[in-house]
Amino acid sequence: MTPLTILCLALMAGAALLGPAQASGRDRDRDRGAERGMADRAISLDEAVARAERRYDARAVRAEEKRHGDRVEYRIRLLGADGRVFEVRIDAATGEQR
Repeated sequence: MTPLTILCLALMAGAALLGPAQASGRDRDRDRGAERGMADRAISLDEAVARAERRYDARAVRAEEKRHGDRVEYRIRLLGADGRVFEVRIDAATGEQR
């Protein structure tokens, strides 16, 4: 083997050992921010959808998270048994409908 081949193999082995465990500082900050963002929520989007479906006896056809500064709101579009489509908004921090 040539010295260049040995060097390439050594670099590949080192990269394989480090793998995804070596996240950049930006990735770690983003992950911490996501964890903090979830911690200040009373309910998840999935739970908000389930509650809205039960309350209105309807089926969710769309659900999304909207941010208003630090406040997070879930917007859930529902299809009622009568064929009517309507939207409910739920505050993520309190779980209350707006």
